[in-house]
Amino acid sequence: MGPDTPIFVAGHNGMVGSAVVRRLKAAGLQRLLLRNRHELDLCNAVDVASFFDEERPEVVVLAAAKVGGIHANNTYPAQFLRDNLLIQMNVIDAALRFGVKRLLFLGSSCIYPRMAPQPIAENSLLTSALEPTNEAYALAKICGLKQCQFYRKQYGVLFHSAMPTNLYGPGDNYHPENSHVLPALIRRFSEAKLAGANTVTIGGLVHRDASSCMSMIWPMPCFSCWVFQIRPIGSMLVRARM
Repeated sequence: MGPDTPIFVAGHNGMVGSAVVRRLKAAGLQRLLLRNRHELDLCNAVDVASFFDEERPEVVVLAAAKVGGIHANNTYPAQFLRDNLLIQMNVIDAALRFGVKRLLFLGSSCIYPRMAPQPIAENSLLTSALEPTNEAYALAKICGLKQCQFYRKQYGVLFHSAMPTNLYGPGDNYHPENSHVLPALIRRFSEAKLAGANTVTIGGLVHRDASSCMSMIWPMPCFSCWVFQIRPIGSMLVRARM
């Protein structure tokens, strides 16, 4: 791959896609093909095919997806299934039709069964039921993985998949209801800090291993000291001493 290799990063404005773009630019790759959702609707097969026909990318990183946290997945399963299936089918199929040399499809660790043995092994895929709250998203991602696998088997193309896990960082979705757990926590603690609040209430059931979950946000600079209290009703009150 040289500096002038045409590379299409689908989803370049998202958290993962933007990180990929930064790394590619840092590596000196200059011909990046970037389109936002208003410029190219990845759910529209005709538009996607026209783009591939005109630009002829040699490498594709498929980071585009409809994503969200537990609440969003559980509330809008039809959209999560439909939109992700359309995006994947259109991009991967166009990559085959227009001679893309390499394609990387980014999936999700939620493709594995809810009760898969830990640590999760790749051969756990499709061995038992998925987590029901994000089943639609997981099924779509499994289809994308299998599409790459079957195209590779039948056509000999270099289309591969990677399953990132528990990502957060710049460009994440911090929506108060539709985001993942870590960005949601970051938002709540940040807003509490700015408002001068002494407590942050996190609704929902608390697992017996909640302390291990909280250890992930321990280093955050918002507060100088943490005190955790578990309420009998199942909500968790996080007290912060400023």
